[in-house]
Amino acid sequence: METNPDIPSFFEELKKIREEKNISLEEIASESRIQISYLRAIEAGEFEKIPEVYDKLFFQSYLSYLHIEDEERYLEMYRRMRKQTFSPTPTTTMRRIVTASEDSHPVFNKKNMIVAVPALGIIALLLFFAMNAEMISFGNREKVKELPVRQIAREIEIKAIERPATIAEQAVKEPRTPGVTVTLTALDTTWLRFVKDKKDTVEYLLNTGNKITVSADSLLKGLVGNAAGISWQVNGRDEGILGKPGDVISSIRITEKGIVRKNIKKAIKKEVVHDTLSVNP
Repeated sequence: METNPDIPSFFEELKKIREEKNISLEEIASESRIQISYLRAIEAGEFEKIPEVYDKLFFQSYLSYLHIEDEERYLEMYRRMRKQTFSPTPTTTMRRIVTASEDSHPVFNKKNMIVAVPALGIIALLLFFAMNAEMISFGNREKVKELPVRQIAREIEIKAIERPATIAEQAVKEPRTPGVTVTLTALDTTWLRFVKDKKDTVEYLLNTGNKITVSADSLLKGLVGNAAGISWQVNGRDEGILGKPGDVISSIRITEKGIVRKNIKKAIKKEVVHDTLSVNP
């Protein structure tokens, strides 16, 4: 016959171990998130004060914070005591407290009602939506025409043929000819910059003999560092050289009509200063 462990001495031993290690119940409760009242019930051996589904888990957590080497021995003793508590025999001294709610009819048990009422409400709500959806589908039900695949493909092909070409498609079919075309021939080393249609910027450094062509849809604006270093041809018409050595074209504006505006900064001439204090020989 299995001997019953000494319950008071068993839990007093655990409590003594905890106190010797200076571990407070508050510390265990804070770290494990177990209510301190349940921890006190564990050390008192009052299992009936702990929810039956959690008591084993709480005891294992409590025991892990004590760092006991023979932890399995304490767990085994606890299992035997727990069996006596929650499955009492006529010889046991500890008995489970049965509340009035547990003696009531199982169908109308308070715990069952708490779960059943919301569940019934959800089922009724789903039935309501299902009935409304069915009514809507019956009210709007029409016979669906079945079209063969070849007929659908043929209709799409006819629509594509009859549909007028979009602007983008017309642009692809009919590429637009640039409205502004400038051909530059370098007569000397020259730096220049152009902005095409107010969005694209290009820069060049031309050496003597280089020749480039710059195009834009409607507008070309430029800046040239050496006005005498470039020979211009605008929209197929020769414009020649636009400045003198040392001049800078600070701004030039070219459209389909040709050069509509240009600003040239003249070269600064150096003045010869005579020394009036010089002595004539």
